[in-house]
Amino acid sequence: MKKTFWIFALILVTFFISSGNLIAGQSALEEIYAAKKIVISTDANYAPQSFLNDKGELEGFDVSVAKELAKRLGVQVKFITPDWDLITAGKWGKRWDVSIGSMTPTKERKNALLFTLPYYSSPAQFAVHKDNKTIKTIADFAGKKIGVAGETTNERYLQKDLSIEDVKIVFQDWKAGKLQTYPTDANHIEDLSLGDGLRLDGIFSSRQTIAEAIRSGCGEGCPLKMIGEPPYYEPLSFALDKSRANSQTLVEKLNQVIKSMNEDGTLVKLSEKFYGTNLIPKL
Repeated sequence: MKKTFWIFALILVTFFISSGNLIAGQSALEEIYAAKKIVISTDANYAPQSFLNDKGELEGFDVSVAKELAKRLGVQVKFITPDWDLITAGKWGKRWDVSIGSMTPTKERKNALLFTLPYYSSPAQFAVHKDNKTIKTIADFAGKKIGVAGETTNERYLQKDLSIEDVKIVFQDWKAGKLQTYPTDANHIEDLSLGDGLRLDGIFSSRQTIAEAIRSGCGEGCPLKMIGEPPYYEPLSFALDKSRANSQTLVEKLNQVIKSMNEDGTLVKLSEKFYGTNLIPKL
C-alpha cells in the first residue's frame, strides 16, 4: 500500500514539474494565444496617434493599428497607458506585450527593447505661436525656450545626441536657450497656445501631431503655426520587452502582420484617415 502511494505521488510530482516546465518554456507568442488576448501599451493623450474620444474610448492611428493586429492574430486586445519613460526603459514584467505608440528604434532603446519593421514614418516639425513675428526660420530658434516631450527622439535631436539606423541626421548649428521637457506632446502644445513667449517660444514635435492640434483647436483653441521643413524623418515601429524570454517568434509574427497590412493597403488607408496623407514606407 505504502509503495503504491509513493509511486503515485512520484508520478504526480513529475507531472506537475513537467507541466510547469512547459508553461515556463512557452514563447511570448504562445502565451498571447493561450490568454486569447494581447495587451498593448499606448498613450491616451497623443492625438491623432492615440487619444480618448468623447465617449472615453481610445481612438487614433496607433489604436486602430493595434485593433487590426489583434484581429489578424485572432485574439482580443486590451490597452494600457503607462508613462513613456516606463515603456522605453524595458523590463515590463509582462504587464503588457507590445508597445504600439509611434516609437523610433534608436540605438539606445535597442539596449532594452526589440523592434519590428517600421509601420509608418514621421516628419519632425518646429512650431511657434501664431502671433510670433520674430521666428521665421529654424535658425531663429537659437537661444529660445523650446518645449519638447521628454525621453523622445525629438529631445535627443535638440541635444544633438540622436542616432537612428539607416537615417541621416543633420543637426542644427545652434543651441536652444532652454529645453523645457514635458510628459507628452499635448502638454507643451498647451503651454505654447497660452501666448507667444508666455511660457515657451516654440515647440518641437511630429508634424502630424502639430497639424492635428491646429486642425482640432486643442479643444479650446490652438493658435500655432509651423516653421520650416522637417529636419528629419524617422521610422516608427512596434516595441517589445527585450528582457522577456522567447520573444523572437512574436517579433517575426508581428513583422508578418505589418507586411500584410502594408501590402493590402490597410496602413495607407489608416494613415490617410488620421493624418490626411500617406506616411507608410515601402517594405
